[in-house]
Amino acid sequence: MADNEGSGKGQKEKNPSLAAFLAIFPGMGAIYNGNIIKGITYMLIFAVLIVLTDNANDPDAIVFGLMIAGFFIFQILDSYNEAARINRNDLAAESPAGHKEDLSLFASITVLLIGIVFQLANFDLLTYRQVTRLWPLVLITFGIKIVYNYFKREESKNGKS
Repeated sequence: MADNEGSGKGQKEKNPSLAAFLAIFPGMGAIYNGNIIKGITYMLIFAVLIVLTDNANDPDAIVFGLMIAGFFIFQILDSYNEAARINRNDLAAESPAGHKEDLSLFASITVLLIGIVFQLANFDLLTYRQVTRLWPLVLITFGIKIVYNYFKREESKNGKS
């Protein structure tokens, strides 16, 4: 399975429809595609969103409910598209070399921060209400990551030209 973490070369063909079907259980589509860390991260994100929704007040619970729905649909589509990319053997063409390691580091840091936040809540140093008020920081973080990856790709394109 560790072989699947590299480029698309040497990977077994994947069924995109099966990947999407398995993704009905958050993270399982990514695991089917050979991305264990991504799958586990999806499971944790889904679980965190459920816990935050459960502990949020009415206005925040609506936002987290919408986030659960959006994330659920996203990870199904992501699993389908990734299986299709694997079949085209252009997983490496999606972004510059090192993207998989970059994603794994980002996923690891995300899981670490989620763990720290929940541990602080367990020690009553932080309340779930405070956590729900900070959720836009997640969007800011992902936005920064997307912008960083964009400039990294542009730099890679300009370096090859």
